[in-house]
Amino acid sequence: MMGTYFDIAYMIKSFPTLLGMVHITLLVTIFSAIVGILLGAVIAILRIQKVPVLAPLLRVFISFMRGTPFLVQLFLAYFGVPEILSHIGISMKGVPPLAFVLAVFTLHMAAYGAEIMRSSILAVPVGEKEAAMSLGMTSVQMYRRVVLPQAFHMALPALVNTVIGVVKGTSLIFNVGVVDIMRKAELMAGNSQRSLELYVDVAIIYGILIFLIARFGRFLEKRKKGGRDIAELSEA
Repeated sequence: MMGTYFDIAYMIKSFPTLLGMVHITLLVTIFSAIVGILLGAVIAILRIQKVPVLAPLLRVFISFMRGTPFLVQLFLAYFGVPEILSHIGISMKGVPPLAFVLAVFTLHMAAYGAEIMRSSILAVPVGEKEAAMSLGMTSVQMYRRVVLPQAFHMALPALVNTVIGVVKGTSLIFNVGVVDIMRKAELMAGNSQRSLELYVDVAIIYGILIFLIARFGRFLEKRKKGGRDIAELSEA
């Protein structure tokens, strides 16, 4: 009876095929994580420095990206942006759907990363910032050499959790025509009528990805902590 309702053999057989689409998920996650976190750090600094005009606009941007779902943002970018640009003579017909996905996920990561980095930057002791400036460092040098390394270390757990959220969010990108793990599962389910087995495979793949990201985050935390402890011992 088990074979009638749930075919384990088909699930095992389908797993490598679905796993073959994981590169799309990894591309979106890695690109948006790296670029988004760096962009978020810049946004955080601009907000802390209260740059005229930019700071209020960035506050609105962050509120919008954090207050609306992934899917709404994807639809606005994929359907709305080309429609608006077409009215001013700019055609985006040749732009692949993946480009819209990368842009939206990067901006989403930047919005969350900006708030995480802003709180971490503010948590760096004022005395260290003043000491850096007294040594003749410029503001850019102070942030690059003193503030941001400490801020990234403090923000690491929250940033890893945000990246995990991005991984989960990639399960929606098939809605704009990108063939990823979920879309491949849907196509295979339409031919085999074995949806449950395929979605179990998908759940396993996402579970493995999230587990690996979480472990990598813990590894970075331990490495940073170990490096800091060694530095403190050498100074003592």
